[in-house]
Amino acid sequence: MKQAILFSIFGLFTITFVAAQEQKEDDVKFNLKNSSWLPKKYTIISYQPGQTGNGTNGFYLFPGFSKSFTFKAGTKIFLADQKQVGVVMSGARIDDGPPFRIITKEDNRKTIALPD
Repeated sequence: MKQAILFSIFGLFTITFVAAQEQKEDDVKFNLKNSSWLPKKYTIISYQPGQTGNGTNGFYLFPGFSKSFTFKAGTKIFLADQKQVGVVMSGARIDDGPPFRIITKEDNRKTIALPD
């Protein structure tokens, strides 16, 4: 009896864990890579379809290193400078200009080089 209960609990845990790890159908997982010879600071501002606000992510990357992201297909990502970060932090939007990239399903599991 105890074995059956333990087996049932383990089975439910496994199913829950696997379901949580699955990507949603419209999610795209990709890497952004520092292709420069120097460490660099990047600020990514993203506008995902169906969301009213933006996402802002600042990070440093050493040469040749990459950072993983997951966004919905159709997300516009901008490599923001300090002025654009100030605009976004004031509550305004910057998505009227051309983005660095619009994420597509074809970007799934790709590594995208960031400009020097």
